[in-house]
Amino acid sequence: MPTAGPYLGWQVGAAASALTTSRRSQISQAYDPTTLQDPPLPNPAPNLNFDITLDTSGNPQASIELQKGNSFMGVSIEMSLAEAIIGPNSSYLRPQFLNLMSVLKERAGPPILRLGGNTQEKAKLLDVLPNGGSIDKIAIGPTGYTNTPTLLYTLDVLKALRETSELLGIKWWLGIPMNQTTPPRLEIIEQGEAVMGEFLAGWQLGNEPDLYAQHNYRTADYSQQNYIDEFQSILDDINAHPTIQVKNNLGGPGVCCLWNLNGILDQFNYLQRFGNQLSTMIIEHYPIDNCIKGQHDPQEMMNEYMMHTSPQKFAGDYRDAVGKAMVAGKQVVLLETNTASCNGFLGLSDGFSAALWIADLGLSLGAINFTNIMVHLGGQAAYYNPFVSPPHNATKPFMWTVGPPWYGILFVAEALGKTGTARIADLAANEANPYTPAFVIYENNQPARVALFNYMSDPSGQHDYTARIQTGAAEVKVRYLVAPQVSSKIPNVTWAGQTFGSYFESDGLPRGEHETVTIPCSAGVCPVPVPAPGAALVFLNDNSYNPDDDMVTYASSHTTRMHNTAAVEPGQLYDTNGMNAKQRAAMKKASTSDPNNAKKNAATAKTASTGTWWGVSLAIVAGGLIMLA
Repeated sequence: MPTAGPYLGWQVGAAASALTTSRRSQISQAYDPTTLQDPPLPNPAPNLNFDITLDTSGNPQASIELQKGNSFMGVSIEMSLAEAIIGPNSSYLRPQFLNLMSVLKERAGPPILRLGGNTQEKAKLLDVLPNGGSIDKIAIGPTGYTNTPTLLYTLDVLKALRETSELLGIKWWLGIPMNQTTPPRLEIIEQGEAVMGEFLAGWQLGNEPDLYAQHNYRTADYSQQNYIDEFQSILDDINAHPTIQVKNNLGGPGVCCLWNLNGILDQFNYLQRFGNQLSTMIIEHYPIDNCIKGQHDPQEMMNEYMMHTSPQKFAGDYRDAVGKAMVAGKQVVLLETNTASCNGFLGLSDGFSAALWIADLGLSLGAINFTNIMVHLGGQAAYYNPFVSPPHNATKPFMWTVGPPWYGILFVAEALGKTGTARIADLAANEANPYTPAFVIYENNQPARVALFNYMSDPSGQHDYTARIQTGAAEVKVRYLVAPQVSSKIPNVTWAGQTFGSYFESDGLPRGEHETVTIPCSAGVCPVPVPAPGAALVFLNDNSYNPDDDMVTYASSHTTRMHNTAAVEPGQLYDTNGMNAKQRAAMKKASTSDPNNAKKNAATAKTASTGTWWGVSLAIVAGGLIMLA
């Protein structure tokens, strides 16, 4: 493992322990290698060999069918990061972002994403910016706990979103600012509606209004009634607006913390009162408030999170509200979540622990009929990023960092697939033991896949367990989400044998061969081992997802010294907008992996003609490489 890299303090493993406090203070949170201790093992241990019986009646007790055509889990991108993550305009997109979304699309259908957050509430759309860019952050106005800057942006931001949608079918949630209500600031709808078109998932009106007073957006006496009145006033203005075409794709209330969602639904008859314009009930929630630093010990939080009871409690808190939304015919979208608010916990939010927890949370919420879930991306100051572009002072600025939460998102993506007929049920396996939860995913009301979790962390193997799944299959296929310990960090996290590398090493594509284990069954029982720690996705029939990397990939400007470099002949680049599975197979570089040396995983750089590749700006640079954002 290298102990020197493109950014101060990026070392991992043993090198991390040698970092002094003063040096660690210079490391962006997104790259801090500090690890926690694994939680203590349960004593006594749970049953390590247990049966799982599945409902084959054709009428299972499970969630409703998932929304067809789009991924269930997505990413919430802080609006101030649009240029860094997505790209400054429609002609200059980040290929790493496109690759990540292409990977998700292949497994779960076109992604549904959100651009917003605290920065949306003070964002102002301008025709041009003095610096010629698309986003400018200025530190004026109230900031509150999150130190949120005031944001100025141009229509280029939305045009960049639209271009990603044209490429990959992405749908976007966007936010209407509420820092001014009389008159409301509706310029983002006025101009954005035409730009986004059918790729607009909806408009969020009100981002965490229960924190407006704490964030100094409103006076200390700001109440739920004040918010409802403002919400009604803005809806009235939208309804009367002559150029806004679609008036019924709004989402709210977007409360997160201090107000009780059920109270708002009941006291103000929220879903019925605003039903004609409300398409979606929006929730924003983190399980722990981490905005007052030092209030919670990350090690204690690690011990609490590494049990199924944590996602169960999260889901249980919203079960009643979700039921009310379903009766009202509304979608339910968790528009922003992650392991903890205000950037998460060091060692927990950026460890393998986060991958397990995110995957468990996704399936737990899907089982109670959430429509979509967005895992938040906070940038350089956040521990919990699913992925993040490098800081401006990195010496290798084209290599991204993909964090453990992304692995959890991909686990759920493959678990649920893209058929639109998936239904989820928590099996309460092993007598509902919190260390060994399991879910079944039904397709057309028959068991299709089983997700098994092992929260125990024991590299000795003594806490591995075997789930004996009762099925008529002759064999099952299994993919594993694993790491040596729950406290492990990248690059030691793998999903189905693949990794996105370590800090500053990713072009957005998985490395290595996609691994699927075949397990023979006997007498109607399939014994599936699950390591401690880890998660297993069991495919029960021949309709299992078989990855063929049949997706467009996007080249990035790596040098020949970099790993995981996408390469393609000039003619192929211009004509095909990247490589599909057939082309990569012909080049023996599927998933940019060299089958003769998967560990090295380096591709050959070749020259390409200057031009525009599906709206991604290309240019020739030294060494005949392709320069993209």
